[in-house]
Amino acid sequence: MATGGQLPTANLANRGGIDLGVVVLVGTRKGAVVLRSTGDRQSWDVSPLVLRGWRVSAFTRDAGGRFYAAVNHDVYGAAILVHDELGAAGHDGVEGWRQLDNAPRYEKGEVGNASHLRIVGANDPMGQYADGGRYVDEIWKLHSVGDTVYAGVSEAGLFRSDDRGKSWQPMRGLNDHASRANWGAGFGGLCLHSVLVDEQNPDRIWVGISAVGVLRSDDGGKTFHGKDEGVKHTPEGWCVHSLAHDPNRADVIYRQDHRGMYRSSDAGDHWQPIEKGMPVSRLSDDVECVFGFAVEMDPASGSIFALPLESDSLRFPHGSQLCVYRTQDAGASWQPLSRGLPTGCYANVLRGAMSLDSQDPCGVYFGTTSGSLYASADRGDSWDRLTSDLPKILCVEAFDD
Repeated sequence: MATGGQLPTANLANRGGIDLGVVVLVGTRKGAVVLRSTGDRQSWDVSPLVLRGWRVSAFTRDAGGRFYAAVNHDVYGAAILVHDELGAAGHDGVEGWRQLDNAPRYEKGEVGNASHLRIVGANDPMGQYADGGRYVDEIWKLHSVGDTVYAGVSEAGLFRSDDRGKSWQPMRGLNDHASRANWGAGFGGLCLHSVLVDEQNPDRIWVGISAVGVLRSDDGGKTFHGKDEGVKHTPEGWCVHSLAHDPNRADVIYRQDHRGMYRSSDAGDHWQPIEKGMPVSRLSDDVECVFGFAVEMDPASGSIFALPLESDSLRFPHGSQLCVYRTQDAGASWQPLSRGLPTGCYANVLRGAMSLDSQDPCGVYFGTTSGSLYASADRGDSWDRLTSDLPKILCVEAFDD
């Protein structure tokens, strides 16, 4: 996994040897980029494209400072890489990724979902899904709590590592769920893309699966139960796109679905639409709602950020104006934030391609399918483009030292 040359950047200082304040990891369909700022978030260092040729779909960092990256290759399959020095002050380290010996895997002989296999099999040059088995064809989400790391995968499932990635245990309460035979795949397949954990009660776990919906466990993953009351469903099921909450006040959850933006104040037992002030789309089946993928929460201010798009068929910004929406009153109203963002934009922003840092005010970062990365250092009031001309951006994660 070699590194490449310097990427095109906009007003980025390449100083080297700096004390890391904020690091932003950007995963693309052809590799990853690392950006660093000392904390002022005005000047940034940018790495060359690393992990070239690998689709980089998720990042996380555990309590011990180890970074994890989920990667995939059409020939070599899904894997997890780690880096133990990426966050070290004065350490360049972008080439120091190494592959773990193990990654989430289903056992041989487990039967796959026919709808999912039809979708992933449409781009299967090696014929690896032809036998109808259940395979991990993509790692969509990495989420860490302390030194425990969760991996959400497709075909939809949840795995857990308690030994910093040396081994991965399937969470049978979800992977062998009694309703699994009836799960319907979204247009991108049957994928578990969102994981939330209540850090005050780590036995309480939420997952989002397209197009199954939200499921919650209250017993550490032994059992999971659907939590979709009040949400409009599609013919395939409840097509949740992403989830966000404050892990220390976990009962209030925000949910962007294929058919609307929702809020729950009782840990997912009931959901209410929260779309006042957001642009509404008419979907291909004539349903009118807020459509989009990404949603993130700033625990310090309670602000929620989302990126509504123009319909499920077009999937680009309303009026071609790239715009983030923010609510500061728990979804009662939303305000558009577009100062510094371009017009004439027809790019999508995927569910994993937005992240916040924990500075005050928080920094907001998102990347587009056309390869541009945008950042705000003032909680979304104004924006700058940090870099452009990257491959299609799949995920963005921001970390603080």
